[in-house]
Amino acid sequence: MNIVGVVILYHPDIKQLSANINTYVSGLKQLYIYDNSERHIPGIEAALYSLHPNVIYKFFNSNEGIAKRLNQAVALATQNQFDYLLTMDQDSSFKQGDFEKYKSLIHKRAYSNVAQFGINCQPNITIPSEAPQEALTLITSGSILNLSLVKKVGAFNEDLFIDFVDAEFSYRVVQQGLINLMFSNILLNHAIGDLVSGRSLLSLKKSSRIIHMPVRAFYITRNGLFLLFKQKGLSPVMKKDVIRCMKILKNDLIYHPQLAKVYLNVIKGFFAFCFNSMGKR
Repeated sequence: MNIVGVVILYHPDIKQLSANINTYVSGLKQLYIYDNSERHIPGIEAALYSLHPNVIYKFFNSNEGIAKRLNQAVALATQNQFDYLLTMDQDSSFKQGDFEKYKSLIHKRAYSNVAQFGINCQPNITIPSEAPQEALTLITSGSILNLSLVKKVGAFNEDLFIDFVDAEFSYRVVQQGLINLMFSNILLNHAIGDLVSGRSLLSLKKSSRIIHMPVRAFYITRNGLFLLFKQKGLSPVMKKDVIRCMKILKNDLIYHPQLAKVYLNVIKGFFAFCFNSMGKR
């Protein structure tokens, strides 16, 4: 496959990042590493360039969001006449041999109407199957974009900055009559958030709960409301999916150790939606 990749960084742990990148870098023609961190991490260039000759690292000295970096990677890959672009998060990795398997599944069939391929990051929810499945949405990490069709779908929405960037793009894939295709038998090692222990309000049993940085409550609130009430053309099924995604805030609103900051960000997100204040907070 004529494929390149991009991984977007934000204050990464160099050792863990290197281990993750090593699970797929050798299967790419090039890997663009775009660093959104506000401060430079000493030694990061040497560590990343030592991984593989195809690595291209760029430090931007500011966080301008995931959408902008994805658009930059799409533009560069298209300019250099590559056919596919793998998009990865810094905390995601493949099991041994799975990236090559992933590529072979795409390559052995002529998927002329698939704009975006993806894999399974939640096998406890999506039961692995040998048959590929059409999906309403795919997450950014582990997705492979068919660059010949991305132009028809349009650019990633930079106004969203982070949350719902992948979902909104996936909705437009479907709206254009194209397909998001998931290979659910290939599993992605992917960290969704931080874990804390919380007691159920119904059963009173303790269990691990996924929480996020308080600022994410701002983006989830603002962007979710934007898609529900201001985004044109979303079907009822898509709006239902937006509501499902917004429900990830539940644990933050109940179990987060910084509850005041979470609620403050939700309120700020609501007012940002009301005043149409998009982009970076």
